[in-house]
Amino acid sequence: MHRPPRLTFRNDMARKVDCGKFLVIEATRDEMHRACGSPGICDYCGKVSDNGYYIAVLNQWFCPKCYEEWKKDARYYPEDRPVEERNYQYYSKLLGV
Repeated sequence: MHRPPRLTFRNDMARKVDCGKFLVIEATRDEMHRACGSPGICDYCGKVSDNGYYIAVLNQWFCPKCYEEWKKDARYYPEDRPVEERNYQYYSKLLGV
């Protein structure tokens, strides 16, 4: 008996998250790998994470724990905005945000 291909539904979908004035994208490790070859390793602690946050002003991807720690002390500098916007535009296109 021939069975039709099984449909799979994915929970991962990169999205912009609210982080005050900072431009941040929440994305899974798989999304980052497909978009830019990232292995899903936190740029702060060096641990593998299934989910994380691309922080455009830093041009880095953090695991949820490190992202929450970063938010506590993050300071916004308006002079960083052009680089942050450029990074965000590049990765938002790659990730389909």
